[in-house]
Amino acid sequence: MPEVRYRNGHFVRDGRPLFVVGVDYQYYRDRRDRWEKHLRLLKAAHCNVVTFYVPWRHHQVADGDLDFHGRTAANRDVVGLLQLCADLGLLAIAKPGPFVHSELNLGGLPDITCPGLNPAIEPARGHDGKPLLWGYDQGQLPSSEDPIFDAMAQQWLEAVGRELAPFQAPNGPLIAVQLNDETLYCTANAPPWTLGYEAPAMARYREHLRQRHGDIAAYNNRHGTAWASFEEIAGPTLGDQPTRPEQLLQYVDWGDFQWRLRRDSYKRYKGWLGLDVPALSNHAGITPPIEENVPGQPPAEADEIPPAYQPLYADWWLATNRVDADADVYEYGMISWLGVAAYGIADPRSTDLPPADARNEVFQRYVNTAARRRGINMEENWGFAKLYHPFSRHPLVPVFQTLLSVAAGCSGYVVFCGVQHDHWDDDLDRVTKRGWPTFPSDAPITPDGETTPLYDAMTMLNAWFAREGDAWLEAERQRDLCWLIDPAAAAIGGWLPQDQVGPHATPRCGHGGLDPASHLLGEAGYWLGAHELDVASLDQLSRWRACALRSSFLMDAESQRLLADYARAGGTLILGGDLPTMDLDGRPCRLLADLLQGSRTSLGSGVIHHEGADIFRSPQLPALLANLGLHPRLRTQGQVRAFADQRGEDRWVWLFHLGREPQARCSVEIDGLRLDLQLGPKTCGVVHLHGDQLVSVLLKGRNEVEDVTSHVAVRLGDQEVAGRGDLLRFL
Repeated sequence: MPEVRYRNGHFVRDGRPLFVVGVDYQYYRDRRDRWEKHLRLLKAAHCNVVTFYVPWRHHQVADGDLDFHGRTAANRDVVGLLQLCADLGLLAIAKPGPFVHSELNLGGLPDITCPGLNPAIEPARGHDGKPLLWGYDQGQLPSSEDPIFDAMAQQWLEAVGRELAPFQAPNGPLIAVQLNDETLYCTANAPPWTLGYEAPAMARYREHLRQRHGDIAAYNNRHGTAWASFEEIAGPTLGDQPTRPEQLLQYVDWGDFQWRLRRDSYKRYKGWLGLDVPALSNHAGITPPIEENVPGQPPAEADEIPPAYQPLYADWWLATNRVDADADVYEYGMISWLGVAAYGIADPRSTDLPPADARNEVFQRYVNTAARRRGINMEENWGFAKLYHPFSRHPLVPVFQTLLSVAAGCSGYVVFCGVQHDHWDDDLDRVTKRGWPTFPSDAPITPDGETTPLYDAMTMLNAWFAREGDAWLEAERQRDLCWLIDPAAAAIGGWLPQDQVGPHATPRCGHGGLDPASHLLGEAGYWLGAHELDVASLDQLSRWRACALRSSFLMDAESQRLLADYARAGGTLILGGDLPTMDLDGRPCRLLADLLQGSRTSLGSGVIHHEGADIFRSPQLPALLANLGLHPRLRTQGQVRAFADQRGEDRWVWLFHLGREPQARCSVEIDGLRLDLQLGPKTCGVVHLHGDQLVSVLLKGRNEVEDVTSHVAVRLGDQEVAGRGDLLRFL
């Protein structure tokens, strides 16, 4: 087997970049005698990596013993699955939880860990004191800080690790693992009041406050409180109306705690697993919680969020998911449950096509999530048409979304799932079969091994990446603008729908910042990346043409100093909002404000400050960048969005037609070269250029959603590649 490592956000095989053309296979929902046939079909479709959960619930047998070899049930033979991958030349990524989601009872945890069935274990609780329930079977989820559950999780992961260890690359096919799922209990994009209020977590929170503030006198002095001890302090409560600046520091404390709760669970689990392979993550997107069409499910959590708080989702995400600060624990990865990106549909119950001029927020959320940090798209929806959205059965939808995630920066993707499974009992999953007999409802391969139109589309897409993906990983993305994430501001903004706290604007980062700015600039052709301000370096910021920040009156001193140094070094800095006047200890701190109020020219002509944050909502934002000499590298005509990457004379241009005309003529200009395009409704694709010559063209010209097969074409100078429907051409 090859030597496989991970660096710079992607895998490296025997010293060369490895693009992951992955597929998820849920062996525990399939018959053992089908495994080889299904894996051979996936390999024939150019897949090179198989991902799979290892559900604790599935492998724990009735007597409390663990079975990884199939002695009690054939489809428990996960060791045999790994050997089969090795024999077929497929690489593997295992996902052993402890909590795996996968639409399983209790998210794959065994019943012995459920507080509703084992009262010795404390349930995770929200701000209202209610236990955190798993939406599929309404089982209580255990507190990650409960010592009994923690000891059980340790035993599970140590046992799994012993079974997986012999298969680690280069001796075997296992190149990575993924622990947890969508961080802790799928709360990557959940509100900050969702969990952490149970007794074991509260004890951890109070210890966190001691470490952060020292003694209770120092805490009281900073927060304007009069607690007698840390034991009296609880987490924030929804609906509070702070009026003084020092009252906001509790949200900074809580945001830091919520982040560490997730980070430290992953770190513990990684240590217990004990494997020497990269640890990946699968963060849910920068999006409001998405409702699922689960049979018999009560109102979803998304419906329980008060309407005034629902727009704050971007701040929840940015405060809780500290992916730059966590780079020493796991490698970033995303998942795709964001809606229908081609049409901008977020509601799984709606099949109405939006008006042609409607803003496509789902498209930009895909881009923001993928661009957050380089990593793998660990789950792209290929066929969950009953659970998430009916359009997912149409090949256009997953092809569009897979391409978009890669265009925005993902270094690989996983088709989720490659096979329809139909072999599981109620003890594993008693819910989803109420709505449909297979999991998922649609997929590239049927349970009996027949292929579907999704398989044909997957094979075409995979064929392009199998030939082009590794070289593309060496390309450089143009760096237009870096959005600076202030986690403290995001932690505050995620709790407060009101615009003011006393005389100050409410600190925020995503809402009224990244969220609207990314839409405006994305539509104008700019590409936005992101970095957490409090762990950034001057060298990292200096790689960007410009940096932007929704600033607030609260900001730690080191971040203020970094921004001043960046400006002095000639960086282009765009600030919208209040200038900082206080640090995170509640002390006066005007490092950045004093410099700006002294002499703007001393910081460089590219420093722009707008007193309000409205600049990030203003249609004039792209013009502001243009006036600073920052122009997008790509120029487009028509309703086409484009992205580009370059390696020497090689350029890869990613194309997404957001219009619905049966035949549309568009163009993309890059570095003096012009691509003339003929595209159909929602046509997507990628074009590889070498100098002024076409190298390869991939276009999805068949739109199954609207039942339109378009004539599509790409023209560069005298070269033209054209065809009807789906088009793959290597020249």
